[in-house]
Amino acid sequence: MNIFMIMCDELRADVMGYLGNDTIKTPHLDALAEDSIIFENAYCNTPMCVPSRVSIATGRHALSHGALDNMLRPLDDEVSIYSMLQKEGYITFNHGKWHSNIAPEKFGVTFSNNGSHRTQGAEKQVTCFGITDRELRKETTYKRNDGEIPLIIYGTRPSHKDHTLDSVVTKNYLDVLDHLDEVGQPVFGRLSIMDPHTPYFPSEPYASMYPPDALPLPDSIQEDLHTKPVLQRYFHKVRGFDLLEEQDYRQCKAAYYGLVTHVDDRIGQVIDRLKALDLYDDSLIIFTSDHGSMLGEHGYIEKWGHMYEQVMRTPLLIKPPHNPYKGKRLDSFVESIDIMPTILELLNLEIPDGVQGKSLVPYMTGKTSVHKEEVYGQYYCGSLQNTPALMVRDETWKLTYYPEGNAMEDKLLNDHPLKMSPMFEKKDVFGELYHMGNDPDEIHNLFDDPAYATIKESYMAKLENWKKDLEPIVVADTMPSHNDLSLHVLTQGENMTAAQDLLRGEGRLRQLKRKS
Repeated sequence: MNIFMIMCDELRADVMGYLGNDTIKTPHLDALAEDSIIFENAYCNTPMCVPSRVSIATGRHALSHGALDNMLRPLDDEVSIYSMLQKEGYITFNHGKWHSNIAPEKFGVTFSNNGSHRTQGAEKQVTCFGITDRELRKETTYKRNDGEIPLIIYGTRPSHKDHTLDSVVTKNYLDVLDHLDEVGQPVFGRLSIMDPHTPYFPSEPYASMYPPDALPLPDSIQEDLHTKPVLQRYFHKVRGFDLLEEQDYRQCKAAYYGLVTHVDDRIGQVIDRLKALDLYDDSLIIFTSDHGSMLGEHGYIEKWGHMYEQVMRTPLLIKPPHNPYKGKRLDSFVESIDIMPTILELLNLEIPDGVQGKSLVPYMTGKTSVHKEEVYGQYYCGSLQNTPALMVRDETWKLTYYPEGNAMEDKLLNDHPLKMSPMFEKKDVFGELYHMGNDPDEIHNLFDDPAYATIKESYMAKLENWKKDLEPIVVADTMPSHNDLSLHVLTQGENMTAAQDLLRGEGRLRQLKRKS
């Protein structure tokens, strides 16, 4: 069968119409959901682009495949779904964002248009960080957050909706679909759309589609973070979120919603083309995202430093050929690492022993009523942590563990603005514990509450047992104690490329090794 995968970046689950959001307009994805199996509780395994994308490709946790953060790459012996399908005679291709810190061809991708899509006019001047042309900048309304990464958090894009980067990526993907009859082989074709990742900068009519004042803000927006791990407080400060006002969050949310509807329209173009080419019914179609995003929850925008529901829970639709389970809704926990073995089982291919994900096929077909009772995740910033933060979540409880605590200060240079600041003089908070039934907004941290000590210890034991089951895992503490590039994890775009080149030159951006 042909396989078509559509992946978005930074798309959270609760903005989907088919998952209950009655404000946003996602008619094309809602229609796809009617033909698909809907996974209502799908979770990524790490809320960061590179590790999540590698986990989806390999069916393995980042602690095992080695790409723990956006600056690290997967280990050489990792096997991807692309390479396995390639060996079975598939043409594998990717259009759009790749971001896996390994060349596509080395990961089994036959051809890729990663970053080579040409934009025209005003779109050529648009970046995540602002507009490069001074005159165009004067004519454009937008706002950047004033943190270490000055990303655009809302505004009206100066380019036409059909000329944005992702619109061009989608058009090029459609052009490939039009010529598939010339290939003569089955294909695995991934469309990787960057939106709604920052910049939250939609074109009209999407920029004006959702009135900011009509959108509700979360109860946790003004939360005092002193009860949360210091890594969260650090990112809240350095990203400049403490400088934002309520209206900034409202406009950010409206811009994000506009991008989501624009994404929906482009996905509608793909579905329409597949149907026109008689490829829709006979093909396996998968829709998901690498992770979610914050829209004011706990005072955050985007992601960084935490594992709240808004960044961990992702949309997931799977439409098998001639799907006999159209519109079936499944509410058991599933993970991103489950996608890869599901594809293999649907193709009657052997699932390698090293795959840690669990095929969804028995759950999809009704052979089992529960897929997983809990999900796991990790968060790692190589310049700020020696050991990743870990997460376990089940129907009732969610626990995160941040082993660094205030020792994270030791990773900062002496002239860092937060070094030797009161932030590190407050009580050490090593994790979070939430009762998800009573506290779905994850506000009341019970981690250090003596009344819940037994529950905390039982979930800490779950994390330890999970890590043991993953063995061998990678050695994470590769960065020096006083890392003179301690801010590299915050960089994006050209700064990140320069930091990677420098780290490679000094031998620090190296491939991690597994420990047994």
